[in-house]
Amino acid sequence: MKQDRYKWNEKHRIRPEMDKPSTIVATFCAMAKNGRALDLACGTGRNALFLAQKGFTVDAIDISDVGLEKLKRKHPRIQPVCADLDHYDIVADRYDLIINIRYLNRRLFPYIKEGLVAGGVLIFESFMERPEFEAPVPQENHQPSCRDYLFRENELLHSFLSLNIRYYREFEAKEKTSPPWMASLVAKKTG
Repeated sequence: MKQDRYKWNEKHRIRPEMDKPSTIVATFCAMAKNGRALDLACGTGRNALFLAQKGFTVDAIDISDVGLEKLKRKHPRIQPVCADLDHYDIVADRYDLIINIRYLNRRLFPYIKEGLVAGGVLIFESFMERPEFEAPVPQENHQPSCRDYLFRENELLHSFLSLNIRYYREFEAKEKTSPPWMASLVAKKTG
């Protein structure tokens, strides 16, 4: 945990903050009832801030206390939580919206599903393996350097089939700051 915290603290100290929310969050967050949201691996909180400005009360979880410090005073509806997501359990039946952007921890998948209230929305977007895997080279664009942090083809979709899938896409990103391949999913919990 200390090594991960150190790594991310250093990145947040030197990296300029992004101010725009992820396109997928901006596009689909209105599907969720305004209420409680969870932003997993929030970094410096660009998506948490956007959701708070839209009326959500946001639990913003990250391992980096530097990133959370930058977020702390941005909006009163944001509750920063410094935690290692390798050991964090999401409270069941608590969230109207859960977002997981550019972070992959498969251990959390059942907790994410359980954490949504009935009618709750999941927005998930992260890196995926190229169709023919070539070991990625770590770059300033935060591309993972290990296959453990990359989705395989259709893996994100299959991981959340118990939810009502509203949107799914695997694509080559065009932005300069993105790695080549991404997987995106928006789903709703029924029942």
